[in-house]
Amino acid sequence: MTEQRIFDWENIYKSNKMTDLPWYNPGLDVDLQDALEKMDLRSGTFLDLGTGPATQAMRLQELGFEVTGVDISEEAIQQARQTYNELELMQDDILHTRLTKKFDFILDRGCFHVIDPNQRETYVRNVINLLNVAGLLFLKCFSDQMPETGAGPYRFSRQMIRDIFEPHFSIVEIRDTEFLNDKNSGPIKSLFSIMKRR
Repeated sequence: MTEQRIFDWENIYKSNKMTDLPWYNPGLDVDLQDALEKMDLRSGTFLDLGTGPATQAMRLQELGFEVTGVDISEEAIQQARQTYNELELMQDDILHTRLTKKFDFILDRGCFHVIDPNQRETYVRNVINLLNVAGLLFLKCFSDQMPETGAGPYRFSRQMIRDIFEPHFSIVEIRDTEFLNDKNSGPIKSLFSIMKRR
C-alpha cells in the first residue's frame, strides 16, 4: 500500500516567494505550447488546475483563451491576484470542487501527481464533470523514470496513466518530457498526456 504524502500548500506559499518555487515557470509550458500549435487550438475556455503562480493561466489568456485559474491554496490565489488582477482566479479543491461551469480544455501541470492514490477516482470523476463533451485534458506529471524517494509527487508510468484515465478518456498522446525551470539541479523526467473526454 502506498504511503500517503501530506502537502501543506498554505505554508508552502506563505513561506516561499512564488518565483523561488520549483514549479514556477514564467513562460507557457513548452509541451502545452507545442500541443496547442500542432492541434491549431486558438480559442475556447480553459481551466488551469492548480494554477499556483498563475503564469500558465496568464500565458493562455494572452493567446486568446478564456481562462479560469484555481488552486487549493488561498494564499497562492491571493498572491497570484496581486500580479494578475485581470485573470479569473479562485480557491478551489478539485476533490471537492465548487465549480459549476464546463470547459473546453483543462491544464493540469503538477496537480494530479500529488493527489493521494485513494482519491484518484474522485479526481477523474470531477475532471470529467468539468469538461465539455470531447473536451481535452492536458496532463503533465512526474514519470516513473524519476527515482522514487518516498516524498514529493507520485511517479507514473504510461500504463498507469492509461489504467487510470482510459475508461473515461481517449488517449491522444503520452510522451516523455521534462519539467523545465532554473530551480533544479537536473531535469525532472515527466510524462505529458493529451486526453479527450469520451
